[in-house]
Amino acid sequence: MTGAAGPTGLAGATGPTGPAGVTGATGATGPTGATGVTGATGATGAAGTTGATGEKGETGPTGTTGPTGTVPDDVFASFVNTQYPLTKNTRISVFPDIIDTSGAIVATSLTNITLEPGFYLISYQVSGIFAKPNYMQVTPYYNGTAHLDKGIYFATNADGSSACGSVSFILKITAKTDFYLFYNGSDDARDGEITMTFLKLRRPL
Repeated sequence: MTGAAGPTGLAGATGPTGPAGVTGATGATGPTGATGVTGATGATGAAGTTGATGEKGETGPTGTTGPTGTVPDDVFASFVNTQYPLTKNTRISVFPDIIDTSGAIVATSLTNITLEPGFYLISYQVSGIFAKPNYMQVTPYYNGTAHLDKGIYFATNADGSSACGSVSFILKITAKTDFYLFYNGSDDARDGEITMTFLKLRRPL
């Protein structure tokens, strides 16, 4: 008959570690983890250099020409007098020759021509005969004053001599005015001949 087991003896010292065993096969890949938070946007990079200009495109077709505008009628008038006695220090009388139908150039008396505002080309001529040596002087009045720079001066030095002169100038009128010629020669003259022409220009004030 087996006897009773004796008491367990003291544990012996740990023996040396044995060599590593063979590495086992790689296990199956685990599931993908959740996507991380998106990081902040980085600073914008420097602009690149401008590319070369492309070739010029073809010119498009020319549009149709618009209708021609209406050219306004010319505005003009003329005045004359013949065999007229030029009397010292008096206005010169003239008679309508070609009448202005627009109303811009109107004879308001035998001496006065009323002009509406605008630019005018004015031409006039005066001649006469002196019985003895004298001088002829004709001065135009307009815009309320005399204009010697637009006048006529002619001197004679013989008996029965004729005197004559002509002037052309452009006149600017900003307000309605009377135009007339004034004879202020040294003496009266006979057989005076006077012509005056007014052409209103199309240039606005």
